[in-house]
Amino acid sequence: MDETFNADRKKARIVTSSFFILAGILSATWSSRIPDVQQSFGLNDQLWGTVLFSLPAGLITGLALASWLSSRFGTAIIMIGGCIISSIILAVTGYLSSIFFLVIFLFLIGFTRTIFNIAVNTDAVIVQKMYDKPIISMFHGLWSLACFFAAGISTIMIINGIAPALHFTIVAMACISIVFILKYKIKTNEKISSEKKPFFVKPDKYLLVLGIIAFCTMLCESTMFDWSVNYFDRIVKADKGLITMGYTSFIITMALGRLIGDRFVRRFGARRLIIINGFIIVTGLLIAVIFPFLIPAAFGFLLVGLGDSIIIPVIYSLSAKTKTMPPSYAITSVTMIGYAGFLLGPVIIGTVSEAWGMQWAFVIVALICLGIAGFGFYLKKFEKNDL
Repeated sequence: MDETFNADRKKARIVTSSFFILAGILSATWSSRIPDVQQSFGLNDQLWGTVLFSLPAGLITGLALASWLSSRFGTAIIMIGGCIISSIILAVTGYLSSIFFLVIFLFLIGFTRTIFNIAVNTDAVIVQKMYDKPIISMFHGLWSLACFFAAGISTIMIINGIAPALHFTIVAMACISIVFILKYKIKTNEKISSEKKPFFVKPDKYLLVLGIIAFCTMLCESTMFDWSVNYFDRIVKADKGLITMGYTSFIITMALGRLIGDRFVRRFGARRLIIINGFIIVTGLLIAVIFPFLIPAAFGFLLVGLGDSIIIPVIYSLSAKTKTMPPSYAITSVTMIGYAGFLLGPVIIGTVSEAWGMQWAFVIVALICLGIAGFGFYLKKFEKNDL
């Protein structure tokens, strides 16, 4: 193989990996200081939940522009601009003292995050085409590791009493500096057409099925992120020092699964892996429900993280193979359906937990996650030689 091509694809892979890491750092930096920001505004949980809703509202709104921007200007420009703007918005958010402006800036955090993330994932698909083996999952694994790293930095900041404003500013300046270094290393083979681009393209049946699988997966992720600590506190009745054990178990196997997932995609194939991982998620949730004790429940959450880990990377990779629209539009279509899982997850868990108990809420999530395996079987209808 041509040495120049090898060098170019290696450089492209490094650049794309770097932007995934930056996206993870920015996301986790904000999330890790949410309690401090809430405390600084003196808001109770109900009011704070209302304020926080502006962030997912921004995520969904940003989807309307994300695919058009990446398709119109190219992923390189959008990744650079998206990361810089996201960093600046994060830094400014730390200095706000008005709830009105906080709501606006949280909306902007979600809005720019979506545009940045769609560009990064589209770029990952472009780099994937340079390789004859799956590498998409590795990029998402780096994002997860970056979240770990950012959470560790946040812990150091919190222990040393550093306010969110200074913390956000330091992270923002570091990310922007890295972007300017990467700017001179970016080389992309994507072709940017000057023809008029629509803001949204209606997904075909194939993308709709992938979107439903993404919905089930993201609903599961939302449940783990938002309710795993509560589950270990209220149902497992773990000691205070161990109530994060379920969440930690989920995150560890989720990150590990993404880092090594590409080799399993090569071995089993994307569609089969979706089916297998769907059943792994359901098994893990049911173990945690049937055996609500520390070790069995933690093991169940380990399985959930392992099953959840590579489904979204695989879904993005499959969606980009459609011939009906450019990769950025395909990824956006799938993401738009999937994000509904993030929005509905807290509502479903909260409502069912209040009426019947949290264990039944987790059972319902398990039943919904059966859709991952079910629609995985249905994908065979669209199967091509490489699916």
